[in-house]
Amino acid sequence: MTASARAATLVAVLLTAALLPTAARATAWGIADQKPQTFVNPHWPALQAAGMGMGRYVVSYDALRYARTPGLEHQAQRLDEWLRAARAVGVRPLISFQRSASSSTALRTSVARTRARFVGELRRFRAAYPWVRDFSIWNEPNHSGPYTRRPRDLGRLYRAAADELRRDCRGCRLVAGDLQGKASAARYAREIERGAGRPIRLWGLNNYFDVNRFTTSDTASMLRAVRGTLWLTETGGVYSRLPGSERGTPFAAQRAGARSDAERLEYQGRATRQLRAIVRRYGSRIGRVYVYQLQGAPDPTWVPGAQETSWDSGLLDPRGEPRWSYGYLLRSVLPGRVGSAGSSTPSSRATSSQSAGPSSGGRSPIAARRRPSSVEQ
Repeated sequence: MTASARAATLVAVLLTAALLPTAARATAWGIADQKPQTFVNPHWPALQAAGMGMGRYVVSYDALRYARTPGLEHQAQRLDEWLRAARAVGVRPLISFQRSASSSTALRTSVARTRARFVGELRRFRAAYPWVRDFSIWNEPNHSGPYTRRPRDLGRLYRAAADELRRDCRGCRLVAGDLQGKASAARYAREIERGAGRPIRLWGLNNYFDVNRFTTSDTASMLRAVRGTLWLTETGGVYSRLPGSERGTPFAAQRAGARSDAERLEYQGRATRQLRAIVRRYGSRIGRVYVYQLQGAPDPTWVPGAQETSWDSGLLDPRGEPRWSYGYLLRSVLPGRVGSAGSSTPSSRATSSQSAGPSSGGRSPIAARRRPSSVEQ
């Protein structure tokens, strides 16, 4: 082959490659959990080896300010323990902020005071933990706290924090709030963006309702409302909640009257399968998924079927034994999964083998192109 022919062939190959669609980045998986013991649990290494390489932690934005204040120092201490445990095993942390650790009602509820202090506290955090590079501006701001009815003020806070990170940490990522997944979340997100006065390309959603009611509406409406990438910052199949919560905002399990251990395991498993279906359907837009949680409150005397005092969406039961969802993530969901899909039912003790939600086949018109930046917005 002559030199000119080789050159022509090379040009043709390059042009062909340029015309091929870029492969979508695989969704990354992590654990959302407040306990540093998670990373030394004997069941954690298998999850991490299968691809669950990130962790999410929620803490007051000014926790470090009170690190030496008697009665208020516990948040900073727990944060440090969690971060050290995560770093020891190579887990990448996402820190989601929430309202002040102060005992002052004014500081905990005032938008103006929060904004005045927030950037300084972000600098304090960055100085203490410069290796942490992923942040979320606020955890469930549309559910409770000072920004519940003031999303534009949250947008202004986001802009100030994004500008600070752009100056100080070019590789940092800032999520525009881990919104609680509900019908009004999309409208709330649009108001955040108006307050920010600029396009935002990285969002968070805690889509428990879609996952545990076997729907996609909240996730889909959020993706229609915003551009860029969505992280499912807290999600997963729920085994049990407070009785009042189960009555007030019932999931599919409560609507079906599920009470026994077998029934609760069945619905938790179906919800985990629904999470997988949502990620597969909208995968080109969903960058990360954080499953809550490895284990609820540990209790070696726990009786299967008993409700925890608050919330239990553990992949392990309170005794530390793996539930069906733990094995399902390992076999069928995580990028480094091992083995086959195994049993089609969420529990060998459950009597139903219904599938979790609609088919994940096909492409959605919501699957739009991502637009990354140095501080993803």
